[in-house]
Amino acid sequence: MSKPKFYQAVLQEVTENIFEHVYPHLNSNEFSIKERMGNDEGMCSCGHNEWMLLAKESVAVSQGGKPYIECLNCGETSHL
Repeated sequence: MSKPKFYQAVLQEVTENIFEHVYPHLNSNEFSIKERMGNDEGMCSCGHNEWMLLAKESVAVSQGGKPYIECLNCGETSHL
């Protein structure tokens, strides 16, 4: 049996338009934060608006087929 492998994930702020970042093949003007998240501030139900993009290799993304995000405060997940 092989030894377990561990990978370090590093949070790096996305400074460009998030929709251009996650949907580079689409027109990012077709999307809005309000449409995707229910409010203009991108707030989670816990009242915070800092999110982590889940890795493409994560189960949510690979099975859901969409960019998924996780609230850095409470861990709630959603998709963009």
